[in-house]
Amino acid sequence: MARNRGVIFWDFDGTLVHSSSWRTAIMDVLNECDPGHSIDQEQIRPYLRDIFPWHKPEEPHLHLCAPDDWWKALEPVFMRCYKGVGYNDKRAAELARHARRHTIKPGRYQLYDDAIPVLADLKEKGWRHVILSNHIPELPDVVNALGLSVYIDICITSAATGYEKPHHQAFRNALSAAGNPEKAWVIGDNIISDVKGAEAAGIPAILVHSTQIEDVTLFANNLSDVIKIIENISDR
Repeated sequence: MARNRGVIFWDFDGTLVHSSSWRTAIMDVLNECDPGHSIDQEQIRPYLRDIFPWHKPEEPHLHLCAPDDWWKALEPVFMRCYKGVGYNDKRAAELARHARRHTIKPGRYQLYDDAIPVLADLKEKGWRHVILSNHIPELPDVVNALGLSVYIDICITSAATGYEKPHHQAFRNALSAAGNPEKAWVIGDNIISDVKGAEAAGIPAILVHSTQIEDVTLFANNLSDVIKIIENISDR
């Protein structure tokens, strides 16, 4: 067995899986509950701006760490969407209660083609994997359903911890959960929450799947390139 070389903290949505739009889940509810509707995703978009917990990462939400509490707090978000496209209060509330069921479906999340090969390769070389994501309470179940649990030691979702990246406590808690490794990396697709947040916590980070690479030291066009970067720098 390869020696323990350290821990890699992976973002989930947009990093290991193709970005999964909340608009898709909201539309899935409409397609199921009101199949004759004429609403499209672009009509939903304006009502989803700056309203999720990760849009205010400076504000911990420790009071919402129980899954039911977290989803209950988000129901007004979904109601806002449905009311915004024309449904009355009562119908909007009914539709909002279905959003959770559609969001947690593993089929909504599509792995990047190189995700499992990269995780397997780095694990074989002695790296431990931890998911650290601003995400839903059921993320560990989604990760398991996608077949990632064999590679992932720990799955940390902000919905369960109360801290959103780039909050410094999100990274401190993750390091503690991983046993405070001597070597660690963060891999993610968001410059602010993943890269800048990690670097502020003293963890080197690699930006992936992004064209916005200004002021970024390390970036990879795909997950396979992450291996090259980590191996080149770690072996120095």
